[in-house]
Amino acid sequence: MGVSDRCPSCGLPLSLSRKLVWTEDGGIYFRDKRSERLVFLEHDEISLIVAEGVRLRGEELLKTLRERRRAFSRREVILQLGGMRRRLLGRRPLAGRVIREAFREAAFYGSGNLSISELKPGREMKVKVRHPYHPHLMAGDLWGFWEGLFGVEALASVSAVSEVEYEVTVKTVDRRRWALEGEPPPRRPKRDYELEVCERCRLPAFHLEMRWDPDLGTIYHPDGHRRLVLTTVRGWREVMQEINGSRREELPSSLAEAVTARAAAVHAPPPGSNYKTAYRNFFMGLPVLGWGKPRRVIRKPFLIDALIEGVPFPQLLSWKLGGVFQALEREAPEVEYREQGNSTWNYLVGPRLEGAFLPVPSLALPEDLPVSRRVILPF
Repeated sequence: MGVSDRCPSCGLPLSLSRKLVWTEDGGIYFRDKRSERLVFLEHDEISLIVAEGVRLRGEELLKTLRERRRAFSRREVILQLGGMRRRLLGRRPLAGRVIREAFREAAFYGSGNLSISELKPGREMKVKVRHPYHPHLMAGDLWGFWEGLFGVEALASVSAVSEVEYEVTVKTVDRRRWALEGEPPPRRPKRDYELEVCERCRLPAFHLEMRWDPDLGTIYHPDGHRRLVLTTVRGWREVMQEINGSRREELPSSLAEAVTARAAAVHAPPPGSNYKTAYRNFFMGLPVLGWGKPRRVIRKPFLIDALIEGVPFPQLLSWKLGGVFQALEREAPEVEYREQGNSTWNYLVGPRLEGAFLPVPSLALPEDLPVSRRVILPF
């Protein structure tokens, strides 16, 4: 991305204003009238959650997750193509151009650098993926993309080339007309005009510095080089449901401890920093990252009381809040959250109280004072 493509003030890509809309519900959507909701997720956070799921449910979970992402990606491609697919299948050069353009767009949103090493439209494709947001989920995305694009049934495999590079092979085995399941995307909410924006480009102000590198296919924070991906809420919700399993209402407690500990390490302030600014940056950054819009945040002694609207993943956000509290207050967190309406949640975060309480000498009765004796109150 050239210098001319970036805002000289905030450094964000100017094309973001033509691609995305930040809405009143604290979400991010494409500019189309109908669009799936989007959210920023960190690569390390995704890897942590998937790895914990594999530890609990075994290696078969990775195969199941690829299948879920395959079905999701295939449906999304079929919805976007519409009647264009017939013309696309009739012109092979056009198919190759569409595939490369789709890969460039995926790299722009942080999915990783995708380069085609071999392409036989409608028959076989080999793709090298560098810095994927997750190799197995990315393989499922490419698998479903191929099937939805050409209306075929295919097989996919993924192999590691190096620590940051993988090769995904998709090969067609049969022609198949896939049925379009589910409803079309809902109408997106109205644009949010209350967000803090850059004075030059009018894009939302990210409270932590963000940089885009489409050549590497990454979006990252320069401090700590934390990488992010912009993905659909519905697609990630399917991954979480698969990790959780159908018999449990909430995710495992071991996963909560891991995510909280990571959030605490990420948000630990440097010496001499202002914790009030750190809290403000976290809560004001939620709508910019698509995690909901804070309607009320109150910091009381030993308690954070937050009312947040449009939360896509309530339980995951509670763990993040617990990690922020642990980093700034240096106390083990206890988090409660209750639904207050349609996608509006009230979060209460305070220190975890454990063990027996010590007696307070000033409140103890004198030894020579009978226990039954007390002051008579006039009411």
